Amino acid sequence: MGFKSGWLDGEVMVLNENGLPDFQALQNAFDSSRTQNIIYYVFDVPFYDGHDLRATLLVERREFLKQLFATRSSETVRFSATFDVPASEIIVSACRMGLEGLIGKRKDSAYVSRRSPNWIKLKCCQRKEFVTGGYTDPQGTRIGIGSLLLGFYDKEQKLRYAGNVGTGFSDKSLRDLKAQLDKVAATANPFSNATGVGRKVHWVRPELVAEVSFAEWTREEHIRHSVFHGLRIDKKAA
Repeated sequence: MGFKSGWLDGEVMVLNENGLPDFQALQNAFDSSRTQNIIYYVFDVPFYDGHDLRATLLVERREFLKQLFATRSSETVRFSATFDVPASEIIVSACRMGLEGLIGKRKDSAYVSRRSPNWIKLKCCQRKEFVTGGYTDPQGTRIGIGSLLLGFYDKEQKLRYAGNVGTGFSDKSLRDLKAQLDKVAATANPFSNATGVGRKVHWVRPELVAEVSFAEWTREEHIRHSVFHGLRIDKKAA
């Protein structure tokens, strides 16, 4: 694209048919080395052409970045646009679209390589990594699995059942997930507290980590309104 030497900060993603980020599709793209659909959205520029821009105000860095993209066109590397509307309005829109949330940044903030109160996460829902301990059979025309049984390790390092997740899958992810689960099939229940889980359950060794979003925890420490986002192959169940 003709950029000079520098650092561009952003996020890579794959968009689904509705134009929304698809975490599972991104993971599949990396796993299969088919990266042609990956898009890099650039939102900051801490260094450029030998200049350290970290102390420059965010609003000025982004204006500079916008000008860099003004004369350059690419489908795979794009400028992440600013929405000049109240945060309360944009977070509502993001949640309605099914996004995980937003990052809010003060316009006068510097660029720092650590946590900062000037940059905050505005989440639509809770998101957590759970250990998979089993799955149920699919119903009707569904393939692969019905739902995943999820758990977390408590202070005594016992795996506690935290509920099921049965949404957020595509046909391909269901097939891929079933293949992964078959590799860790087990005969014993890995949970310390799993009772009344419903339909026939197939147990697995607690080795796979699933990233799941959900609305809330119940008093029984089960999750409600959960959505599957993908397996974290970079994380160990511990």
